[in-house]
Amino acid sequence: MQPKRWRPNLPFRDYRFEYEDTIPAMAATIGKVVMVGAIAATFAGPLGLGDAFVLENVRYELLIVSFFIILFSGFLLPTANLAGTHGPLIPLIPIVVAAGGHPMAFGLLIGAFGLLLAISKGGSLLANLTSKGVCGGLLIYLGFIGTTSQVKNLFAWAEGIGMSHIAFFIILATILLYALLEHWQKRWLAVPLSCVLGGGLAFALGAPFEFKTAPGLPNMNPMYWWGENTGWMLGLPTIESFIVVLPFAILAVAMWSPDFLGHQVFQKNQLS
Repeated sequence: MQPKRWRPNLPFRDYRFEYEDTIPAMAATIGKVVMVGAIAATFAGPLGLGDAFVLENVRYELLIVSFFIILFSGFLLPTANLAGTHGPLIPLIPIVVAAGGHPMAFGLLIGAFGLLLAISKGGSLLANLTSKGVCGGLLIYLGFIGTTSQVKNLFAWAEGIGMSHIAFFIILATILLYALLEHWQKRWLAVPLSCVLGGGLAFALGAPFEFKTAPGLPNMNPMYWWGENTGWMLGLPTIESFIVVLPFAILAVAMWSPDFLGHQVFQKNQLS
């Protein structure tokens, strides 16, 4: 099958699904939920918005993302790599909020610059200018920061329920799992199996488990999210809002290429 670029494509006519596709799809869904939640929480924290807002915002954003994934990756451009959440952006967000940045203005500018790069092929130019050392260094740095942060959060959660030993056993089991997957050349199973192992082991060791949010759709009215007394409680952005976030948007786009190339190196190693 040969899917067409920028032409209507239909499943099973122009491309097909394989059962192996469920693993990266599951891993990507888990990762997307985590990253969208991290971005929303990083913005919401300094603004005084609680966990309930973050959960609803994540639901809303994932519905929007799903629409564009189906439209572009499922219909118009099946061969395109899915757009992810820009991880290096997370440490930048508290500075954006402290400077008075507006989330919508920030997102719109990043999207506009991204489209300009795509149309002008500037992304390829940035990628060619980025050395392998930069990619490797960024990947190591982000991996270290992410690992230390998650270990800290895991122990904080375990101590909060009075079962500190659970965190130790989960980390040990995860290391052993990855070592086995490396030995069996099955590293692509790491994300879903780690989730199952971590959750199952914690539950087996007596950790409390309950769903705190009921299934349902978020508020679908855009004006709710951008009202002055609802949603983000910031209102719609003004010209000043765009000026404030302009340098941060440029910096975020400039960080795209090393982030992308670093993940590309990781993907190649996973497949080798």
